[in-house]
Amino acid sequence: MKFQISAFLVLGALLNAFFGASSARAVELDWNGDFRAEYNYIHNYNLDSTNSAGNDPARLDNKGRPQGYYIPTGGSNNATFEDLFFKLKPKVIVNDNISIKSEFWLGDPVYGFYGNAYPYTFDQRQFYSSQSRGSVITAQRFWADFLSDFGTIEVGRAPLQYGLGAVWNAGDGVFDHYESTGDVIRLISKFGAFTFSPSFVNYSTGNTLGGACVYDSATGLCQPGSGSGAISDYSLILKYENLEEDFEAGLNFIRRIAGGVQDLGVINSDGTSSSGMQGPISGTSGAAFNTWDLYGKKKFGRLTLGAEIPIVSGQLAGIPYSAVSAVVEADWRINDTWETQVKGGHVPGQPSSGSASYNSFSAYYLNPNYRIGTIMFNYALQNLGGYTAPNTANNPNVNGQLGSPYDNPLTNVNYLSWMGLLHADKWTFDLGAIYAHATQEAQGGNYYYNQWNRVLDARQASPNSQGGSYGLEIDAGAGFQWDEYFLAKLDLAAFFPGDFYKFTNVSGIENGTSTVLAAVIKVGVTF
Repeated sequence: MKFQISAFLVLGALLNAFFGASSARAVELDWNGDFRAEYNYIHNYNLDSTNSAGNDPARLDNKGRPQGYYIPTGGSNNATFEDLFFKLKPKVIVNDNISIKSEFWLGDPVYGFYGNAYPYTFDQRQFYSSQSRGSVITAQRFWADFLSDFGTIEVGRAPLQYGLGAVWNAGDGVFDHYESTGDVIRLISKFGAFTFSPSFVNYSTGNTLGGACVYDSATGLCQPGSGSGAISDYSLILKYENLEEDFEAGLNFIRRIAGGVQDLGVINSDGTSSSGMQGPISGTSGAAFNTWDLYGKKKFGRLTLGAEIPIVSGQLAGIPYSAVSAVVEADWRINDTWETQVKGGHVPGQPSSGSASYNSFSAYYLNPNYRIGTIMFNYALQNLGGYTAPNTANNPNVNGQLGSPYDNPLTNVNYLSWMGLLHADKWTFDLGAIYAHATQEAQGGNYYYNQWNRVLDARQASPNSQGGSYGLEIDAGAGFQWDEYFLAKLDLAAFFPGDFYKFTNVSGIENGTSTVLAAVIKVGVTF
């Protein structure tokens, strides 16, 4: 690690010295970036305060897996973790027409735990120090911009951002955890108030260079299958921007092509997962669907209104796929002191089915970086690899996988949130509330789509029917902006879960629900 850091710094010094001393004096090296540290405390993360002494066998199947929306405990109802992340963004200006941009990450924006939650690779915990063993400096984004007579051409691994960030969200905020990135070839052409931007985006090269295969967890082997396994987007952005009228609107058309035999990890050769559940994409099927992402934003004095509407249609695993989502935002800066914000939206889910297969698919997931609260649709409380399973390799007899504590995107929901803000010099205080209700619920006697696992539950549902209320969340916070570089923030939240979480898929048994509390302390530096 010391060698890598030293080599990186020496490289930067050599670049500065070489380009500064050579005749190519037009070349410049510019540096900027972000640093953050966060502390998270969650009380009663499994939503059931009666379960602190141990898990309920009646709500587990014969392999110890939770049924329905039951969250087993990890031995405590409280979770505490910290994360640390540093993003360095050097930019080389070659000449007036060429620049090369990059992002180097120290840590990981999702899994950058440290302290008592750091996922060490080896059994080397040390009570006298915390060391970043296994952490390396990684180049996560690097792309070149070429200015031409017909626009800017971007080539490389670049951020993806559009509209309010419901579909493509670059995650450029200092406290963001997810960042849309793709290997792109993109043209950005501007004609007055209009922008025209076609692009090709590649996300995966598939399982093998010469095709694709289906992973069989029983044998550990990949069996050849049809398809390439690649995932690609063909995008065309049309945007209109009128600065005088404070108005902008656009359309991002995305054609997604996913080759057959995607490496989904838990999908066996028979198309079922190792958990006994059947996924929306079987082992030999791909996808081809369109997303028409409409966006508009208008400012009326101190009032700003924005909306984004993704409309999806096409084929997913050989069955029809269609979904219409919508998010709206309103921000009213009443005066220099008071501000109020309102957000609302609709994101469809998948209805229950009378059989263990799909005739069509309608569930949609927004970008996980598009959040509405501190707890609700932010923390992945159900993630067994994030809160209740081993995140380290301390015990070689445990086959634990690191899970994200934040992978809980908006789906299957109608929601409304309000927040009021008080600005006082360098301080900002906020208070808000969120209410959410499911668009689809499990129906007694039918198979149901488990949105946490993103699979159709292949076990026959119990006579229990599911309630639709996710519940109510109250948020409060205080932020201190010392200057343009430094920000410190405290977020407090209380989540009162609704009857949606009581469903267990076990006849006569339901989950107990009680209040979840969270506290988050954040420190961020942007330079």
